Amino acid sequence: MPERQGRDVRLDLFRGLALLVIFINHVGGNPLAKVTPSRLGPSDAAEVFVFISGFAVALAYGPVLAERGWRACQGKALARCRQLWIANGVTMLACAAVVAAAVFGGGLSMADSHRLASFSLLFEEPLTALSWSALLLYLPYAFDILALYILLMAAAPLYLWLYRRAGIAAFLLPLLLYGVAQAAPGFVPPNLWGGQWNFNPLAWQVVFFLGTTMGLVRNGDGAGGGFDRWRTPLLWLSLGVLLAMTLWKGVAADPVQARLPEALAAWLPADGIPLADKESLGPMRLLHFIALACAAALLVPRGAGWLGSAPARLLSVCGRHALPVFCAGLFLSFCGTVVLMKAPGMAAALAVNLGGVAAMLLLATALERRRRQRRSARAPAPGYRRLPEAS
Repeated sequence: MPERQGRDVRLDLFRGLALLVIFINHVGGNPLAKVTPSRLGPSDAAEVFVFISGFAVALAYGPVLAERGWRACQGKALARCRQLWIANGVTMLACAAVVAAAVFGGGLSMADSHRLASFSLLFEEPLTALSWSALLLYLPYAFDILALYILLMAAAPLYLWLYRRAGIAAFLLPLLLYGVAQAAPGFVPPNLWGGQWNFNPLAWQVVFFLGTTMGLVRNGDGAGGGFDRWRTPLLWLSLGVLLAMTLWKGVAADPVQARLPEALAAWLPADGIPLADKESLGPMRLLHFIALACAAALLVPRGAGWLGSAPARLLSVCGRHALPVFCAGLFLSFCGTVVLMKAPGMAAALAVNLGGVAAMLLLATALERRRRQRRSARAPAPGYRRLPEAS
């Protein structure tokens, strides 16, 4: 039976940071999106969010499977899916209200932004849109990742069960499905807006279950010995991959190409990194994320002193309440898009970004305070002794 280990603060911290970056990237016309880490390579915060979500599944559901069996594990996962499904619907309606206020009350046109246009079906054919949305087949802009999370969460108990019987070899199945996604990239669930999902589940599941596998190995369900001697070579290899892709993406950018001498430009890549498509999670994109994850894990040890600092704790709280913070960030990103459409400029952009980030952190802080209050209320009084249960 796997042991329950203490919570790794790094998971919450990096997930909290990813949530803030996702918010910034989702705001339409946001100049700050041009300086997020995704500009340094093909992968972005979406991979971080999906990977850590898979890791968290191993820690939260692995012990349930071991202690109470597959049925209890599947029941808990389906309850989480229901929670995610409700959050998806409520957040979509809240964002639709922002779009309606902007279009019908603020004089904006849906044609001016594909973010707003993604809600056009909801206003033109509300019953159709709501029906297909309930089936996750109508997903406005940026709602694909929640739908992906629902599917992966539903499949997680099956993978946990397979891992308990096959060990690390169970990861061959996600690798096989990833290979199928690369060979048949058009095999993606449909979406009434945009034609199909922006995240191919057959491809993106490999990131989720890679996180799950790492969580199971770390939590005692797999062998992890003998790794120490590989730490330094792995770190240098990861940093080398990240540097190479950063340089590749940098020199392939149009502004850089325009300033290079013709003789030098002929020897450098003129196109962006190939095989790095986001929808199908191209191999180069996956490689970049794996290198990024390895570098982060090796450069930030679990016991790093700065993880206890106030900014780190704030980000960790944000990541600990990922679902409500993500939904709030999605709602705020539509609000920010409308603001920047009405009043473009750096001042408005700074107000949108700082205000949105502050609101997300305040929400996370309030949720954490409520969680601690509830935990304190459930704690037994000093001196209380629980009577032994009848056998």
